[in-house]
Amino acid sequence: MSAAGPSNYSFFQIRKPKSGLEVRIEGKILGFNYYESLYSPMVTGSLVLEDTGGSVEDEKTGILGTIKDGMKISGFEEVSFQISTRYGELNFKNYPLIVTGSPSNFDLPNRQTILLNMVSKTEINSSKKPLTRNYPEAPISETVTKILNKELKISEDKLNIEKTKNQDKIKGNHQGALDCILKMCKKSIPAEGKDPGYFFYETQDGHNFRSIDGLIKKGIEDFDNEQYAKMHTYYYFGSIAAKLEDEYGNDFKVLTTPNVVRDEDQLKALRTGLYNVRIITKNSLTGEYKEEIKNLLSNVNLGEKQEKVVDDKDYLKTYSFHISPGADDPGVSDTILNNPADYVPQSNMRYSLLHSQVVQIQVPCNVQLKAGEVIKLYLENITQSNKNEQIYNNLRSGFYLIKDLCHAFSPTNSFTSLTLLRDTRELYRSSK
Repeated sequence: MSAAGPSNYSFFQIRKPKSGLEVRIEGKILGFNYYESLYSPMVTGSLVLEDTGGSVEDEKTGILGTIKDGMKISGFEEVSFQISTRYGELNFKNYPLIVTGSPSNFDLPNRQTILLNMVSKTEINSSKKPLTRNYPEAPISETVTKILNKELKISEDKLNIEKTKNQDKIKGNHQGALDCILKMCKKSIPAEGKDPGYFFYETQDGHNFRSIDGLIKKGIEDFDNEQYAKMHTYYYFGSIAAKLEDEYGNDFKVLTTPNVVRDEDQLKALRTGLYNVRIITKNSLTGEYKEEIKNLLSNVNLGEKQEKVVDDKDYLKTYSFHISPGADDPGVSDTILNNPADYVPQSNMRYSLLHSQVVQIQVPCNVQLKAGEVIKLYLENITQSNKNEQIYNNLRSGFYLIKDLCHAFSPTNSFTSLTLLRDTRELYRSSK
């Protein structure tokens, strides 16, 4: 069976929490999309159902009706599911997505088609209860773990939190817990690395608070595992030759022409300080004025080592910071807690560099892929020489980081759409 063929809805159910009413919907699904993103602390989904009116009995009249009308779907219903595919299961039986509303429905005399939008239960919990307390100075990663574990009741086996070397005080300010954590991403510096910049996101495995450098290092190391490498390597050729005798067939072929959404823009890079920046600081306690030009090149890349393209004294972007020691403890401390000059310019550079190249592809369904993972993409070489001497385009082929992911299911097909990020080029990474 091809991975792009129909998947099996082993279990699909809508439940009304207050009444306990449960309805199985496997045979009524026209389409289901499941989404993950590096920029989203929640997984989301959209579900399209078609119903002929014999699904739910109205509790007052006893007349059969559609799911939406009979269950009176208006939001907060629980959607549990387990989808079996060739390469594993997408299992949310014990962690249902929550309906946020039904923004669209289409009624005909003999059937009704509805759209349901859903988010993960953690987002609902975060939005219902604002974070009122303040957390004292501690490593940011430890405080993030406490918020998720104590405030949102997420078990530690569902958390993947990368340690930070810097500390900070986190104030709730009556925000949602997830929103509060998102604000800590830019200022977090990994314990093993120099480049600040984290992502806080949710996948089918749980919540992640991971640095850009950490994602890249771990993702590339995972390719030492033969099975991981097999499930995360894709090929694109202009014509897909049938490989019916192969164990995997065309399951790891890119199905559509890769869409290059963004490529390098060096003028923008210079203007936004991707390479060199001037950093000015003024200490209000000591009166010290400091000005320096810093090179922001990163040592951790998906491709070749980032090149130094400007002189040491060239810059266009300037950052100015007024440093106030003891601002969080007036009259007590003279230390500078989490100096913005140490993380703002560098994290801006790291996020910008990671988005230097943005590519969108579609592949046969593979639920083993998750946001934040690294895949290897081989693109066909364009040449008038003998293509057998160099099959792949070495400049554009190589490691990419999954930014956005959508598993799309219909009665006839299953696909995975990916938005990929890359900071530098080359199939073969520099060893220097």
